[in-house]
Amino acid sequence: MKKTLLIFLFYIIVIIHFLAQNSNNNLVSSFLNEKEITNSHVGIYLQNQNGKELINYNGNKLFIPASVQKLFTTAYILNLLPKDYVISTLVLSNGKLDSNSNFLVGDLIIKTFGDPSLESRYFKSNSFLKKLKLTLIQLKIDSIYGKILVFPNIDNYEVNNQWLWSDIGNYYGTGFSVHTFKDNYVEVFFSSNANIGDTTYIKKIHPNEKSFSINNQVIIGSSKRDLSYAYGSPYQSNRLMKGTIPINKQNYPVKVSMHDPKLFLQSSLENLISELGIQVQSKKTTYQPLDTLLVHYSPSLIEMIKCINYQSNNSFAEHLLMKALESKTPNIMYDEAAEKLESFWKEKLNLEEIIFKDGCGLSRLNLASPYSINSLLIYQIKSNTFPDFLKSLPAAGVSGTLKYIGNNTAIEGNFIGKSGSMNGVRCYSGYFLKKEQYFPFTIMVNNFTTSDYIVRKYIEDLMVAIYQKI
Repeated sequence: MKKTLLIFLFYIIVIIHFLAQNSNNNLVSSFLNEKEITNSHVGIYLQNQNGKELINYNGNKLFIPASVQKLFTTAYILNLLPKDYVISTLVLSNGKLDSNSNFLVGDLIIKTFGDPSLESRYFKSNSFLKKLKLTLIQLKIDSIYGKILVFPNIDNYEVNNQWLWSDIGNYYGTGFSVHTFKDNYVEVFFSSNANIGDTTYIKKIHPNEKSFSINNQVIIGSSKRDLSYAYGSPYQSNRLMKGTIPINKQNYPVKVSMHDPKLFLQSSLENLISELGIQVQSKKTTYQPLDTLLVHYSPSLIEMIKCINYQSNNSFAEHLLMKALESKTPNIMYDEAAEKLESFWKEKLNLEEIIFKDGCGLSRLNLASPYSINSLLIYQIKSNTFPDFLKSLPAAGVSGTLKYIGNNTAIEGNFIGKSGSMNGVRCYSGYFLKKEQYFPFTIMVNNFTTSDYIVRKYIEDLMVAIYQKI
C-alpha cells in the first residue's frame, strides 16, 4: 500500500512538472510566432535560484547584449573594490599664501584621478566647483602669482576602438580620461521655427571652451523627437552636427561629447577664478613643498554603481571598470580592460560563450548568451556582494531604465534587473521576485526590423505571463 502511494505521488509530480514545462513552452511559442518577432534572433532563459532550468530557448546562442553587459561590469567592480571606495580630487599649491597681501605666491594645482562623478549632472549636490569656490573665499585670496594647472599633465582621453563613429560624438559615446569632467559632454542649445526643413540656430553651448566649435547642419524636422547626431573624435575640436530637431523650440538641449575634458576643466577653473575677482599673474616663483587646500571626494562606490545600472551610464561603467582593474594591475591600459573583464568571468563562471569589447555594452561586437548572463545572476546570489548588487538594479514599473516596462502589471516591483537596447537590439536580464525567491531570467531579441516600442511591448507581455506561471 505504502509503495503504491509513493509511486502514485511520483507520477503526480512528473505530470505537474510536464504540464508546467508545456505551459512555459506555449508562452514562448506564442511570443516567437508574433509576426514582428518571427524573423528576429531570440534567446530566453529562466531558472530558479538553485539553478534549475525552467525555460531554455536558444540559451547557449550568442547575442548582442547592449547595456545588459553592465551586469558583468558592476558585479566585477563590486567584487574587487570595497563598498566605501571613493575617488579623490585634490586642490594643491606649490607656493605660500601671504596673509598680509592675500597673495598666493605659487601655482594653484588641480590634481585629478579619473573620478567620473566630477561635476557630474547625476550628483549635482556634490559639486567640486562649489567647494573650490568656498575654499578660495575662505582663504581670502585676491591674487595668484603663478598659474592655474591641471595635473597630471598628460593627454589621455580615449574612446573604445570598438565603438561606432556615429556614437562617439554623442553623450553616450564619451571616453575615458583621468581628467573626466561634467560627464565629458556639453549641451548645445538650439532654437527652431515652425517651418520644417529650415535651418536651426545655436543659442549657446554649456559648458564652453574657446577651442570647441560646432558645424551646425541640423534642420527642423516633423518628428517630435530629437533626431540630431554629432560626429567627432577626441582632440578633434570641431563637432559636425546633422539630423533634425522638432519645430518651435527655444533653448532645446542636445548632448554632445567633449573633445578634451582637460581643456574644459581648465576653462571652468579659469572662469571661476575670474568670477571671484582673483587676479592671475603668471610669474615664475620659488616653489615650495605642495600644500593641500582641498580634498574633494566622489560619492561612494555603491552610489556610483547604482548610477550605472539605474541610468545606464556608459561613462561611469568604463571609468569604474578601470578603477577596479587598476586595483590589481596599476599600469593597465584602457584598451586591455574588456579582455581582463572577459577573462575574469570566463574563469569564475566556467564558460566560454562571452566576448567582451567594452564595459558598458556600447560595442556591437560584445556577445553573450542568455545562459552566460543567468550564470552571472546565479553567481551573484551566492556572493557576499549580492545585497549591494541587488540594490543597484532598478525595478520594473518603478525606477531607472525599467520604469516604463511592467507598470500596472504583475511584474511591477517584482522584476529587478537591467535593460539593454540599441538599433535592432532589445534585452532584459535580472530577477523575478516571487514566493520569497529569486528567479534569474534573461531575454535577448536581436535583429528585429519593427519599432522598438512594439518589441518592448511583446517582451513585457511575455514577462508578465511567465511571472504568473512561476
